[in-house]
Amino acid sequence: MKILFSMHGEPGHHLGTFRLARALVCQGHQVAYLGMPRIRPLVEDQGFDFIAFAGHLFAEPDQVRAEPADGAPTSRLARRRAGETLFRRYTTAIVDGSLDSCLIAARPDLLLCDSFLWYVALRGLRLGISTLQVSTSLFLCDNPRIPPAVSSITPRPGAFSALQISLAWKLMHLKHLFSKRLASRLFGAYRAPLRMHHLTDSFLSIARQSDFRCQRQVNYLLDEIGPHLILPELVLCPAAFQFPGPGRRERHHCGDFIDFQRNEPELPFDPANRTIILCSLGTSAGSYRQARRFFSAVAGASAAAPQWFFVLHISDPALLADYPSSQNLLVTSWIPQLSLLRHAVVMVHHGGLNSILECVQNEVPMVILPCARDQPGNAARAAYHQLALTADVSAITADRLLALIGKAVNDARLRSGLARLKGTMEREPGLTQAVAFIEGHRLAGGRKAT
Repeated sequence: MKILFSMHGEPGHHLGTFRLARALVCQGHQVAYLGMPRIRPLVEDQGFDFIAFAGHLFAEPDQVRAEPADGAPTSRLARRRAGETLFRRYTTAIVDGSLDSCLIAARPDLLLCDSFLWYVALRGLRLGISTLQVSTSLFLCDNPRIPPAVSSITPRPGAFSALQISLAWKLMHLKHLFSKRLASRLFGAYRAPLRMHHLTDSFLSIARQSDFRCQRQVNYLLDEIGPHLILPELVLCPAAFQFPGPGRRERHHCGDFIDFQRNEPELPFDPANRTIILCSLGTSAGSYRQARRFFSAVAGASAAAPQWFFVLHISDPALLADYPSSQNLLVTSWIPQLSLLRHAVVMVHHGGLNSILECVQNEVPMVILPCARDQPGNAARAAYHQLALTADVSAITADRLLALIGKAVNDARLRSGLARLKGTMEREPGLTQAVAFIEGHRLAGGRKAT
């Protein structure tokens, strides 16, 4: 069987799929990836074929947010106009046959599509390609017992907690009406290829052009990030990490998908005889307004704690030069995270799901300082399961960070919680179930793209 993955254009959405992709190859299936040009090196480094979509729109692999290939505007108005031009060209390429051509060229028997990329799924369904969704997050929709992942609420027994959760969902939808739907119309917010999964109006327009009759709560719903197709869905996260409560029947948690065979560069230093504190805000640090405060706190903490060796990952080149390395601080634009976690005593991070699960597998206590998106909810779940300490990143200082790291190093509850969840994850036959589910799946009327 030919299987085509199409994942959102950030590395974190791809990392969780590589172990599944390797398992499928071991079963004799052919696997390839479809996506934006910026992600090609990551995919090809893992040994998989890659098909680029809309490469003609981007001069550089990373140029996907705002600027078209033929200009470098500097004023805010010029950037807004350039961003709108790029967005218009990108959405046109979705429906004018360009995306269809990529899908047809791959000739997949099955499309495994990121739930963020509803537009790829819509075009795949239009072509009659059997389609499954893949989710790399715990986003839900109006759950009576589980709060939104964008909130830091921890559910508790009793009527007050139920009311708090209900209000959180209502407030989230109201906020999104203004901050996303109206903001996209009035100010151009989210009108960029990497952010368009938020846009309900674009979803409805592309659905119409894809001959998809939208019926809310029947074949799509509005969840924490925007439109979400109701299709069978693999969630690349163990069910044990979620808060207790009912889930949707089409969502299948398939355990831990950390790829321990992931190709990573050699460690940039000798870890022997070092007490390593790994610090990172992930691959999107430049988009967090709290990033400079976090990086400054880490630099200050390293100066005050020479007994520890800090590794600070700064993914944004614009910020990298402002934080030089020192005797016990290594500042780097890329980290071999799996390799480093084998030597780290604590990881300080933003609450990305991949980082949390990788820490669990290595039993590394965490200090989580959530910045945005699903990170507050991930942090709340990590604290609930006694995997991490959490704090407000907007108030973090070097002294506060040192206190949290010191507590995490010596907290027996965290060690116990990490070992407990690791054991639960290892007992879940997630990978085997996911492969079996994929091999047995066909949507009614599904066929190979021709």
